Amino acid sequence: MPKAGLTQSWIAAEAILPPEWHLMGVVRGPREVDPQIRSESWVAWARGPNGQRADGQGESPTGALDALANAMRKSGQAFKVDGG
Repeated sequence: MPKAGLTQSWIAAEAILPPEWHLMGVVRGPREVDPQIRSESWVAWARGPNGQRADGQGESPTGALDALANAMRKSGQAFKVDGG
């Protein structure tokens, strides 16, 4: 996977997060929950200021980041980067 594609997906996912939310990472499988868990899918996750968690899964790191951004949009928590 081209590094530029991963960087672009990371920046796009980070930009949609609400204030005080942080993009935590992208891993294969839900490692934050249990380091022993392995999966064929990738997971991107973010944390909110009060411990909230949002995540997205995909078949690649960029797919997981895109799924996280879509999950934030669907939840209504997405930061409005277009002023709307």
